[in-house]
Amino acid sequence: MPKRSDDLRAKLIGLGQTSTRKSYYPELKERLQQLELFRALLESAGDGVLLLAAETLMVLDANGAACRFAGLPWEALTGRPLAVAFPELAGWKPHLASNAEDAAPQDTPRPGAWHMADAAHPGGGEERRLIRQPSHGADLWLELALKRHDIGGVPYVSCIARDVSERLRAEEELRESERKYRALFEAANDAIFLIRDGLVRDANRRACELFGRPLDQLTSMAPRDLSPPEQPRTGATHLAEDMHLAGALAGEPQFFEWTHLRADGTPFDCEISLSRFTLRGEPWLIAIIRDVTEQKKLREIMVQTEKMMSVGGVAAGMAHEINNPLSAIAQSAQNLQRRLSPGVPDNEAAALMAGVDLEHVQHYFELRGLARLVTGIREACARAADIVRHMLDFARRSDAERAECDLAVLLDRAVELAENDYDLKKRHDFRNIRIIREYAPGTPMVECAATEIEQVLFNLLKNASQAISQKTYPPGETPRITLRVGKRCGAPGLPGGIGGTGGVRGMGRIGALGETGATDAGAADTEHVCVQVEDNGPGMDARTRGRVFEPFYTTKPPGEGTGLGLSVSYFIISRNHGGHIMVESQPGLWCRFTVLLPAVRRDA
Repeated sequence: MPKRSDDLRAKLIGLGQTSTRKSYYPELKERLQQLELFRALLESAGDGVLLLAAETLMVLDANGAACRFAGLPWEALTGRPLAVAFPELAGWKPHLASNAEDAAPQDTPRPGAWHMADAAHPGGGEERRLIRQPSHGADLWLELALKRHDIGGVPYVSCIARDVSERLRAEEELRESERKYRALFEAANDAIFLIRDGLVRDANRRACELFGRPLDQLTSMAPRDLSPPEQPRTGATHLAEDMHLAGALAGEPQFFEWTHLRADGTPFDCEISLSRFTLRGEPWLIAIIRDVTEQKKLREIMVQTEKMMSVGGVAAGMAHEINNPLSAIAQSAQNLQRRLSPGVPDNEAAALMAGVDLEHVQHYFELRGLARLVTGIREACARAADIVRHMLDFARRSDAERAECDLAVLLDRAVELAENDYDLKKRHDFRNIRIIREYAPGTPMVECAATEIEQVLFNLLKNASQAISQKTYPPGETPRITLRVGKRCGAPGLPGGIGGTGGVRGMGRIGALGETGATDAGAADTEHVCVQVEDNGPGMDARTRGRVFEPFYTTKPPGEGTGLGLSVSYFIISRNHGGHIMVESQPGLWCRFTVLLPAVRRDA
């Protein structure tokens, strides 16, 4: 069956040849050529084009692409409803007004249909619809655009069918890729910022947790807004930030240490990797932020441990070398006092033989202060002997008997010793300090040498009392020491350890429980009992905190301390009991010592 255009062409040619008005023939021939050219363009188009009756949506004409999409020849397609070509449109009636004012609402998306992110919904005589068209092999996704036309007073509807399968498939692949990368972005253990024009434009979940801020707040800030005014190593924050951003934008990846601030103003150290990438032709920066606060503390503890072990060996040798002459001096001073004392028969006999009065000699010694000097020698020898005893503690493990103990009980006992200690009452009046106890119920027992742990806890209380005595408190604030006992899962510096996700059960200030330190990955599952002694004294600066466990290091005036109390405590906890002792402080506000001891395991 010939196409309608072929019939029309034959009729027009016949009309021109038989017409008596031959002047119309050249014009008619030119119009025919234009019609054939237009038809050729339609047939070569990749989109399907159909001409429909406005009221019935009957197909009046269609190009080759439309026939291919419908899976029907032109003869079977024309003269039949549009739903024959596209079965999914059965029962559907488009709302095509003749102008924009009469336009009806557009068809709503169908459940399960592809999402058309860029599909336009023009009003005024046009309607679009996305359909799935059965086809040999994979089904086609077609976008239909129907538009009303009035030609010579007769309404028609044009239908343009475009195959959007590849585009939709590419869009879906892009969305899937975006979902995957977003999942990786959100699941990263490090904080990630996407930066453009100096502002954070996007951030992952870890960044919100690390900075303690919601996403909408982070994405309206510059990195400098999340930092203190000065950086410890590079000076002014804004100058250092400008330098790193400029370097990254120039194509030079930046890797540097930085100090940021949490929402509550707490500083934390981090390592930042900053590099450039291009998105939609615009330069962006990606900043990967890793919190290394705990790692730095772990390194400090490891260095401290190595240093203490080295000092321990040296101290043992020194102690043995000092002990012998020290014993001779102490013994000689004691004998000198005894041989000058009246009432001793041997002393009386020697004085008689020398022709002197022993009481007069004693009186002379007192007038010249010689007796006081001998007493000072003996006291100095006793002090040196105490130092030697502490030095020997570095080199040998304790043989003290161990038993299961409740650290809360030992801590209370240490407080009682501090309250009754003469030196503390004389110099600091420990009883005037407010003691706050925060003991978690159900804390497990530890296996330890009770006297040694009491010594450690007493040293911590003594140091806290001495620090408090050096601070002048403003009105309304009183000296206090806070004692905490609780349970900790994991070892410092490992998952679940201090600063990790484990938390201390039943203890206050969970997010600020000291520094980290670990010796092996197997300790990750170890359960520890945690004891904290915190004072609101003057605190320590970073230099003091780094040396506080060194032997003979003290901030006390000469004669008031040996500088060995915390050193011995360190060895008692770390070497004798396999635990950890850590310190952290905020100068001018507080200082906190944390002791971790392995809990006694109870088999289920």
